Amino acid sequence: MRWVAAALLLLLAALQAEAGTTSAFTLSPQSYSGSRERQYKVYVPDGLTAPAPMVMALHGCQQTHDDVLRDWGLVAAADRFRFILVAPFITSYDGLRNTNCWGFWLDQHRHQGRGEPEDLHQIARQVESRFGIDPKRRYVTGLSSGGAMAVVLSVTHNEYFAAAASASGLPYGEDAASVSFSGCPGSATFHAVSQVVADMQRERNASYPIPLMVLQNNQDCTVIQPAGRNMRDAQLLLNGDALHNSPPEAQARERACTPVNGSDYNCQQVFYTVDAQPGSRSLVETVFYNGPTVTPDPGDTDHGHYWIGGQNGRDGRWALQRGPSYPDIVWDFFSRHAADTSGPPPPPPPPPSCNTVSAAPGAHVSAGRATAGGLFSLRAISTGDMRDIGFAWDFFFTRVDLHQGAGGRWFVQPPAGC
Repeated sequence: MRWVAAALLLLLAALQAEAGTTSAFTLSPQSYSGSRERQYKVYVPDGLTAPAPMVMALHGCQQTHDDVLRDWGLVAAADRFRFILVAPFITSYDGLRNTNCWGFWLDQHRHQGRGEPEDLHQIARQVESRFGIDPKRRYVTGLSSGGAMAVVLSVTHNEYFAAAASASGLPYGEDAASVSFSGCPGSATFHAVSQVVADMQRERNASYPIPLMVLQNNQDCTVIQPAGRNMRDAQLLLNGDALHNSPPEAQARERACTPVNGSDYNCQQVFYTVDAQPGSRSLVETVFYNGPTVTPDPGDTDHGHYWIGGQNGRDGRWALQRGPSYPDIVWDFFSRHAADTSGPPPPPPPPPSCNTVSAAPGAHVSAGRATAGGLFSLRAISTGDMRDIGFAWDFFFTRVDLHQGAGGRWFVQPPAGC
């Protein structure tokens, strides 16, 4: 009986720790080049009222979205700060790369309208079609290749996301040589900051100066400094005016990082604002510290390359619990930077095509208009409004009308504009 009571207490503690609902979804391959099927999970805190902020969190190499949800402390942060957490999984990929790396260095995956950045944008739009999201508070963060892809999204879709935070990521447009594959202290080459700025200018199609947070362990042997400093400097050159486009000119204040779980590793947070005044809107903020290289997880590379989850995080694959609490620090940054809509509005989304196809649920799945989901993937789910349209293996007995909307997605009801 004592063992049963202990097990019940552990179960209750687990239920209290995740006071919300995690749902799994799939984005079907879209019609633009480089698109693939993408799995993703969405965590919604209980009792959340719409519209709510959305935080997309991108895993690093050799990780999955489950590592993000389990180890990063973001689920507890979503409960505390009342945001919807979206964790995409790369699922599959092209080209030669380490396991589950986002392809930030590949040209086909760093432009709007194609490849992985557009798939991630479409995932965010799917989430918006299912849940109530505040359009001024859409955010993206990530670790390692996920941090680099968060930077890509901050350039390719800066009209969509309000702010971005990159943990151990890389500047926009970098190539594979920017990652160190040697031991510690590591060795890598980087593009000149002027080239990074020119690449960002060519890609960006909206003038919104998206705020960026850069989190970097100075002892990281995989993504070494000066990656973090280059991101900072490029962000200031691109978005600062003539009087505030370098670190000395734009720095407004500096403080010790807070909150911290255990040692702070001499962490300092520096604020670079539009007018070098404390409290003004940030162009970029840096969180630099001297963290350990060795971590508790035996599967880690011990290169000082990880996400720090804080009190509610876990020691896992490329995840550390003790140190400056990334979930709290990143959310504090996000909470101060809703989208600035004082400039010209972003371009409107393309109109829906309004095609209608009548077919059996299984035929809709085969054609990519629906995906297999639900219990044991036995149900057919429309790709647009995520509605159950029947048995996924029914090819003969029933017919369902699906209507095509913007972005190649399919809906049970005709979308707006049709």
